[in-house]
Formats: sequence, C-alpha cells, structure tokens
Amino acid sequence: MMQAVSSLMGLGCAIALIGWDMSLLWRIITALLLIISICTGVMSYYRERMRQHERLIRSAHLGALELMNHQRHDWMNDLQLLYGYVRLNKIDKLPHCVETIKARMMEESRIAKLGFPELVLFLLQNRVSGGTMPLQIRLTEQIELDRIGLSTSGEQLTELIIQIVQTFRLAPKQNDEIMELQLQLIHESNELIIRCEYEGKLLQPDEVARQLKQTATERGVRLEQLSTKQHDNGIHIYQWIIPCMTE
Repeated sequence: MMQAVSSLMGLGCAIALIGWDMSLLWRIITALLLIISICTGVMSYYRERMRQHERLIRSAHLGALELMNHQRHDWMNDLQLLYGYVRLNKIDKLPHCVETIKARMMEESRIAKLGFPELVLFLLQNRVSGGTMPLQIRLTEQIELDRIGLSTSGEQLTELIIQIVQTFRLAPKQNDEIMELQLQLIHESNELIIRCEYEGKLLQPDEVARQLKQTATERGVRLEQLSTKQHDNGIHIYQWIIPCMTE
C-alpha cells in the first residue's frame, strides 16, 4: 500500500514539475516531495523483498524439520523391525533387512549430493512423504548437478522437476488409485536426462502429455515420449533432455 501511494505521489510531483508553471519556491517544494516519494518507494520495495526472503527462509526451515521428522520415523521403524527379528530369533531375516537399509542410505546419500539444495529438499521430502503418489528416485551413479555445466540453473531445474511431479500427481486416475512415480536422473557425456515412468491408468493421458510438452517448451528443454504404444496398458514414460555445456 505504501509503495503504491509513494508511486502515485512521485508521479504527481513529476508531472507538476514538467507541466505546471510554478514559482521557484513551489518547484523546490515539489522536487523535495518527489525525492521523498522516491526514497519512500525504494525503502518500501526493499522491506517487502526482505519480508519475502524471511518467508522463504522460514518455509525452508519448516520443510527441513518436517523431513527430519519423517526420516526419524522411518529409522525408528527400521530399528523396531530389526529388534523384532532379534527377539524372535529370526536371524535369517536380518541380512535382507540390513541390505534394504543400506540401499536406502546409499540412495539418500546420492540425492543429498546432487548439488542444488532446493532440489535435494524437494526430492527427499517427496520420497519419504509422497502423499497421494509416492516418488521413487533412481540414481544408479552419483551426479553432481552443479559441476556438469547444465544449460539451466538449479532453480529452473527444480521448478521443472516439481512441475513434472505435480502434473502426474494431480492427473485424474482410474478409481483414484495410488501408484508410484519413478524419477531417474542420468548423466550422459553432454546431456542430463530426466526420465519419468508412471505405471497406472490415467483418465486423460493426452491432457497429461499436453501439459508435459508445454512445461518442456516453456523451459526450453527437449521432451521425448517413450510409451506411445503402451498407454493402453497404463505405462507412461517420458524423458526430458537438458544439454550440458561442459564436462
């Protein structure tokens, strides 16, 4: 509100100085009012930017706390399962349980080292709390996204992946079924491939395809649909290709 008032005041003063025939005293007063309105507008703008920054930081902190709570819950479940096998003397079950925990730890480690904090937080949050659509992250090797010379920024890449996940999550599904979305990141020589696979009946697959194509076009990346002949079987596979400028 204050910014709008100062803008109108500044505009009025500028018009008065240019178009009105005033005495020297009134010109000085009007010029001072113009300077005050400009300073007030600049201060109001930066205060709003600071408030937005504080809200973003608070949101990030809350997201990190929520993630920690979910992970703590998962680890407690794993420990209880191990303890249960030990108490029941089911020693043969322990190796498989330990290997499962080890695989998840390796997966979390690879996600944490992707290099873009906002993307890491989003993937970890949705991996442990997928809501209406669990998200499985597949990283067969460690990729440091901030070191492969992507032609897009970390923020733009995060926005792209969030939009992809949300498109599948919000798409109408048969019987409101809860199916898993697999997200795979692959780094090949001079490009990054984001591959998504959803195995489930979509009520409007053509609309989903249109939205995904629009998302790719808006962000200047190439989209390939790999499942044209498999839609009737409920298999939807897409991949986005982002060039890497350097190795």
